[in-house]
Amino acid sequence: MNNLIKISVILAFAAVATGNFPKILLQVRKAQLQLIQDSKASKWPKAMTLPSR
Repeated sequence: MNNLIKISVILAFAAVATGNFPKILLQVRKAQLQLIQDSKASKWPKAMTLPSR
């Protein structure tokens, strides 16, 4: 976990230095919204029901 934090900090500094930070933030927000949409209950499979007679 510690290595992941170090890598993300280095990538964030590199993004700021190259001027790509706003683009990266926009992509992260889009990914977050997509995860929220995909995790909604309507996307879950329906429970199996026993056949009624």
